[in-house]
Amino acid sequence: MTAEFGHHYIAGQWVSDAPNGLAEVENPSDGSVIGTAPNGSVELADRAVLAAREAFETTGWASNPRQRAAALLEFADILEARADQIAALMARENGKVLAQARHEVAAGYGEARYYAGVARNVFGRTFESGAGKLSLMTREPSGVVSVIVPWNAPVTLLVRSVAPALAAGCSVVIKPAPHTPLTNAAVMACFHDAPSFPAGIVNSVNEFGTEVGGVLSSHPQVDVISFTGSSRTGKIIMANAADTIKHVSLELGGKAPALVFGDADLDKSVAEIRRAVLALNGQMCTCISRIL
Repeated sequence: MTAEFGHHYIAGQWVSDAPNGLAEVENPSDGSVIGTAPNGSVELADRAVLAAREAFETTGWASNPRQRAAALLEFADILEARADQIAALMARENGKVLAQARHEVAAGYGEARYYAGVARNVFGRTFESGAGKLSLMTREPSGVVSVIVPWNAPVTLLVRSVAPALAAGCSVVIKPAPHTPLTNAAVMACFHDAPSFPAGIVNSVNEFGTEVGGVLSSHPQVDVISFTGSSRTGKIIMANAADTIKHVSLELGGKAPALVFGDADLDKSVAEIRRAVLALNGQMCTCISRIL
């Protein structure tokens, strides 16, 4: 699988099925076509969810924190080794300047290493709840997690959502943004090449419409949803998740302010605000959009 093909990744296998056609991936700087990616479907999304459920139930992943830590460290090492290649691809695919793309990939493998440490420190506790009485509190993985990723940070926000789920013992199904299927596939290749991941623990299905997202937010075998994107879409996801009472984690919109106090150095404040306003041309939820 090369960087020019953003295939689906299901049950440890690359899947090129395109029931809804192939989509061309364009370089936003010049409009040139840099690759293609198959469009997913309800059937492919269902297949990925069932693969994630089977892996969660049958592989022992959920009960082996040592394996989870090792797998995340392997992934981080592979991602770091391919950092320049993935950053260059990201810059071509979503228009991020190369320096920012490199920083993003570095943040990705840094967070993977952090959660590798967390994987071996998910403890329950025992406490005396009354005279002669002990209570035991345990922490268990939720199950299958669907992760819907935005286009503007296709590595950092992917790892930030996926790594804690994996550290806790869950399996995941990812839906990348339609603008960045190639970068997503490059990250999936890092998971694929990390030997400690059982097949089916990490899955990914592309989409250039709404079918896959609908499945991942309503499927009865999905236990948790992590979504980063618009408030409008977040409302739809919450509504879809309500019937099966899923755990939902939403990072929506963004209207970040800068507070400039009376004793501030105005020249320095203007320089810092300008930098924070224009990161990725202002197309990030953390970019400053108000000055108070």
